[in-house]
Amino acid sequence: MDFSELKSKINHRLTVKLEKLRLRNDSVYPIPKDIDRVWQIFIDGRPVKKYSHIAAKSKFGLMNIGTIMTGGQHITIADINSGGSVIIPFVLIQGQQVISIKQLDKKKSYQVYAGLIEQWRDMHGGLVWNVPRGYADQGDSGHKTARRELAEETGLAGRLFLLPGRALNPNSTYFETGQKGGVKIYAVNLGPEKVAWQNKKVVLLNNPQPTEAYEKISQCQFFPLAELSQLGDMFSVAAESRLRYYLDNNL
Repeated sequence: MDFSELKSKINHRLTVKLEKLRLRNDSVYPIPKDIDRVWQIFIDGRPVKKYSHIAAKSKFGLMNIGTIMTGGQHITIADINSGGSVIIPFVLIQGQQVISIKQLDKKKSYQVYAGLIEQWRDMHGGLVWNVPRGYADQGDSGHKTARRELAEETGLAGRLFLLPGRALNPNSTYFETGQKGGVKIYAVNLGPEKVAWQNKKVVLLNNPQPTEAYEKISQCQFFPLAELSQLGDMFSVAAESRLRYYLDNNL
């Protein structure tokens, strides 16, 4: 079935109703009556035999099951602000000491270490190392979200800056961001006033002030930047790539 044929079969009255109730993600429409349902839906173990559109809503976002105009039926998930923020804290080591970006001597070699936290992620099967991140609260900017999540998950603070590149879609099969939404990646350079190079390791000079969220997460630890590319967390892999691009092209 081509685009025009499918569009002509869409229940537009139901579509308008769903939009008024704020129950429809942009990419999803009610499934026309004469099309077989691909998904078998069960609620409390009981099958739902007839449906055109299914929605589940919370303060965080909206989940839909319906049809998309490119054909087929999909589950889509859109969070309240169509994205969030990822933060990669990083440290520059040159001459066996921590330096700030302004102190970097471009003629000499240097090392980059990135800060990671270990936390339990049910969808990943347990404890994982990853960069700090979080979804935006309704109305919050990416920068405000990044600042809040950095403080909550590491207890750290610093001058955040947006790394170059388009906002990310975590999973374009199921996660809906639209053209203007997506996850932004920020970086923060921790200088010698906050960290030190001791015994070939980056150590925090002062223990960060814990928050309720911070107490549930391991203290931020630092690893060579290249090691992030080997993690199972795709946001950490993307943050490593974005930071490396920034350092290669701006320092």
